[in-house]
Amino acid sequence: MSDSMKLARLIDFFKGNDDATTITQEEIIDDVVIDYITFDSRAVKANTLFICKGMNFKTSYLNDAIDQGAVAYLAEQDYGVAIPGIIVEDIRLAMAKLANFFYQSPWQDVTISGITGTKGKTTTAGFVNQILTLDSQEKAQSLPGFISSTFNYDGLEKTPSTLTTPEAMDLYEMLATMRDHNVTRATMEVSSQALKYHRVDDVQMRVVAFLNISPDHISPVEHPTFTDYFQSKLQIFEHGKVAVINEDTDHFEDILKAAKSAKNIERIVTVSRKNPTADYFADELTINDATQHFMIRNQGKTIPMKLNVLGHFNINNALVAAAIARENDVAWSTIQQALGQAKTDGRMEIYRSQDNQLTFVVDFAHNKISFEELFSSVKEMAPDNDLRIVFGSAGGKAENRRPDMGHVAGLNTNEIYLTSDDPNFEDAYKIMAEIEEAIYEMNPTAKVRSNLDRTGSIYMAYKDAIASGKPTTIVVAGKGSEDTIKINGRDEFYVPDFEYVQQLIAFYEFKGRI
Repeated sequence: MSDSMKLARLIDFFKGNDDATTITQEEIIDDVVIDYITFDSRAVKANTLFICKGMNFKTSYLNDAIDQGAVAYLAEQDYGVAIPGIIVEDIRLAMAKLANFFYQSPWQDVTISGITGTKGKTTTAGFVNQILTLDSQEKAQSLPGFISSTFNYDGLEKTPSTLTTPEAMDLYEMLATMRDHNVTRATMEVSSQALKYHRVDDVQMRVVAFLNISPDHISPVEHPTFTDYFQSKLQIFEHGKVAVINEDTDHFEDILKAAKSAKNIERIVTVSRKNPTADYFADELTINDATQHFMIRNQGKTIPMKLNVLGHFNINNALVAAAIARENDVAWSTIQQALGQAKTDGRMEIYRSQDNQLTFVVDFAHNKISFEELFSSVKEMAPDNDLRIVFGSAGGKAENRRPDMGHVAGLNTNEIYLTSDDPNFEDAYKIMAEIEEAIYEMNPTAKVRSNLDRTGSIYMAYKDAIASGKPTTIVVAGKGSEDTIKINGRDEFYVPDFEYVQQLIAFYEFKGRI
C-alpha cells in the first residue's frame, strides 16, 4: 500500500495545480504526516486526512473525525477547527486528483477494461472477469481485479459493493492494492455518475466499451436531462485507447462520433447481431432450453459459442466481452469455455417446475430498455405461457423509470403485481401509484395488485398462477440477487428473490407428491 506522506507535500501538490484556494492552520503543518485518507467518519484512524463532502455534510462529522485521529481535512469551506484544512473550489475534482497523487497513479500498472451503458454493465463485466479468470488460471498468473455493482476484488480480498463505481479515494485504493499484489488486469463498471463527478479522473484504461444508451437516471439528484446523462456516458472515451462499441444501440452514430473525436482512442472495434460488417458479428442463433447457441464471425474466423443466459441482448454483451478479451490477448478457446460456463447472479435466472407448468424468471431489469428486452426474451422462451410480472421502482432517483416500466409492463401483460423496491425516504405507495397510472394508460383492462411486502407479492403471483391452471411464467424484476431493501436510509434484509422462488418451486413439487 502507499507510503505515508507529509501533509506539506500534499499541500504543495494542490498549490502546484492551482486547486487550493486557502490553507488553514498553515503554521502547524510541518510535522503532520498523513497515513490514510477517507470521507467516512466511521473509518477514521490515526493520522487521517478527512474529506468533507456531500450535500448533507455536517460539521459534527468533522468533529467526530478529529476525535478519532484526523489530523487534517479537505473541504470546500473553512470549518474553523483546530487542525489544518485544505480548502478547494470543487471537492470532487480535488478528491480525484488527491487520490491519484497519494496512491501514485496505480492504474499505470494495471491493464483496465472499463464498461459503460444503460443496461448490461454488470453482466458484461462478469463475462469479462470470468474469461480473464480462466485465462489467468491457465497461464498461472494472478487473478484479475474486478470492480462492479455486485462485488469488488482487489487482489487481496473480495468485498461487497455499495456503488457501481466507487468514489475516487476508494477506487484508487483498490487499484493500489491490485498493483501491490501483482494484479496485472482488471475489469471495471463505469457509471455515468462516476464519469460526471470525477471518480475516474486520470484513470487510463486499455479498453473502454459502450454497450447501449436509453433515458435513465433522470432526476434532480442524478442527471437533469437525457443530454446530461448521455454526455456523461460519452466521457468514457477520454479514458481509453481501444473503444469497443455495440452497433445495435440507439444513438450509435453519436457514440461512434464521440469515440472518433476522443484524443486517446487509437482504434475502434464494433460488435453487432445485425450488421455482418461489424468487427465481431453474431449469427446462426438458436435456443435450446435455457442455452443460446450462436456463431461469432471475426477476421475471417467462425467461432461456435454457447451461452447459458437467455436474452438477445446478452449475445451483444457476450460479443463485447469477447472483443475485450481478445484485446487482452485471450485465446478463442478460453473465451469459448468461459462464456459456455458463464453465469451472472440475478440476471435472467430461470427456475422451472418439473411439469413445466410453472416458470420463474428472476432478473435485475429496472429501466425501460431492460424491461423491453426482458419481455422479449421471456416471450420467446415460452410463447404459449401466461405471463405475470412482479416489480417496483426505487425511490429518490430516476423517476422516469416509473412511467417507462409501467408502460412496458402494460403493453406486455395483463397480470401485474406492484411491490417495494428500495423506496428509501419516499412513500412506496406513491411510487406504486405512479407506475399503476402508467400501466392503465397502455392497458386499461390490466389487473394490478399492490403489496409492500415483496415476498408477499411474489407469493400472490404464484398462487394466482396455480389457480389459473395454465402454464405460467412469473417474472420477478428489479432486485436480482440482492438481499436488502433500502427503507428510510437503512438496508433491511429480506429473502432474496431467487431464493424465495426456489422455495416456491420446492413447495409446488412437494404438494404434487402428496
